Amino acid sequence: MARQALAKVNRKLSKASLRIEIVPVEKCRLLEKNARYMKAEQYRQLVENIGRDGCLTSVPFGVKEGDGFLILSGNHRVQAARDAGLKEIPLLYTTAKLTRDQQLAIQLSHNAIVGEDDLAILRELYDEIGDLDYRQYSGLDDAALGAIQAPPLDPLSEQALEYRVVSVVFLPSEVERAEKVFDLVMRRADGAKVWVNRFADYDKWLDSITAAKESAGVKNTATAIGLLLDLAERHIAELPGGTDGD
Repeated sequence: MARQALAKVNRKLSKASLRIEIVPVEKCRLLEKNARYMKAEQYRQLVENIGRDGCLTSVPFGVKEGDGFLILSGNHRVQAARDAGLKEIPLLYTTAKLTRDQQLAIQLSHNAIVGEDDLAILRELYDEIGDLDYRQYSGLDDAALGAIQAPPLDPLSEQALEYRVVSVVFLPSEVERAEKVFDLVMRRADGAKVWVNRFADYDKWLDSITAAKESAGVKNTATAIGLLLDLAERHIAELPGGTDGD
């Protein structure tokens, strides 16, 4: 009865140059280059599942090669079947003569064109499995399903702002000078000493450094900032708060 049913299926598949058969796993040749990889733990679970089932429950796809088959999709399943001790596997294959381009296109499309999981539904289905062994069989876990949430963090007041962090390295003497100028500026600042400039002014800052470099003929950014500090020192008294003799 099973042979008759399979023959009936193959008569319909023949219109598309396809067949499905139970073939010796030793006649299946794996790809030399396979872009799809599987983590060791995932592969171990796959081998265990196949060994538990005693067969493949999803069918690889290949192309007929003489008396054997080149596996275009399902290489890990075929290898895992071998490692699980299976001698035969079901295989869907094409009898058409495929060019190298066609083979590569099929290989890549089977890996690339896949759907997305709805995590909410996936979580519901996973939770319906009561047997822990079958939960492990599914290849999922609580971490993968998002049950382990990241610890809550207090939001920063600046989180809605778009900003860039710029680090500049100074020599010790330059650091002392920069700190002195910044200290003079900060004496005129009210409130907490946290300065956030507009993102739109970032380019102006870079332009000022570039202009300082070009005017003095220097390439070092810290030196250019030193020139800007010269300007700041000369015009520090123009800041709100009056003059400062320090």
